Amino acid sequence: MNFDRLVVVYLILSAFYPVLKPEVFPSPWLNALEHGGLALAVWFLVPMMRCSRFFVGRLLAEIYLPILFILFYPEMEHLGLVFFDFENSIDPALIGLEERIFGCQPSIEWSRAWPWAWFHELMEFAYFTYYFLAASYIALVFRARGIAPEDRWDAVRDFVRDLSVTMLICYTMYTLFPAWGPKYFKLGFIEVDGYIFTDLMHYIHNNGALLGAAFPSSHVAASMIPWWHTWVHFPRHRWWMTTIFVLLCMSTVYNRYHYVVDVFGGLLLAGLVMFAGTQLGDRARDRVRRCRD
Repeated sequence: MNFDRLVVVYLILSAFYPVLKPEVFPSPWLNALEHGGLALAVWFLVPMMRCSRFFVGRLLAEIYLPILFILFYPEMEHLGLVFFDFENSIDPALIGLEERIFGCQPSIEWSRAWPWAWFHELMEFAYFTYYFLAASYIALVFRARGIAPEDRWDAVRDFVRDLSVTMLICYTMYTLFPAWGPKYFKLGFIEVDGYIFTDLMHYIHNNGALLGAAFPSSHVAASMIPWWHTWVHFPRHRWWMTTIFVLLCMSTVYNRYHYVVDVFGGLLLAGLVMFAGTQLGDRARDRVRRCRD
């Protein structure tokens, strides 16, 4: 598939970057070897698995890249330091742009204006739903009635294509143009009380948060993909997916994880990727069908 080729290119480039500045990346040559092995698996193993007549094998071949994001994400912590250090990130440019537009920092002023524990809890819950939206859409595809089997796989493949390309672009931008975000760069933490999801998100960010991944917001961009595909294919589920998506976009700013311009950057990126994916298509899909037949 076209996005398989993009994955291989990304793996090769992200294997090469640490070699440029090995002091900021642990075991850069081992990392290059691992990336090379993954690239070979994507090039040879994944296409064979797509032709499998076993559901689990084919499903893994279709959704392998979102699974690999679990490996790609942690290395951003080091890749973001290859070209910029903390003091030379693009945050000052984003802060200056927002102050020219709004006259203030919305992510800071909003939480100061509404320091309500119940609202903070709602926003943290909305932010947390990001981790399940992709799986929710795939579950809708396979649970829906009246859809032909190959149409289900087409829906999954279109969704994974858009999600994968969006995230690969985000990760590349985080490497080349890291932005730390308002919570970490300008004023530090502004504490607002909350409950279960507030504590949960604090734990996640204290143990696995990635600095340098603010612009564009991957939370917004990657969440727009399941929202739009749900809107197109499953009208009955538009109401709850739209509600979650809107709250999630709000939460990125209120919780001070992102600047407002990060949100618009994420929306624009996801929109362009989905438009391009629809226009370009993928001729490899027909080859897969011929192989299976």
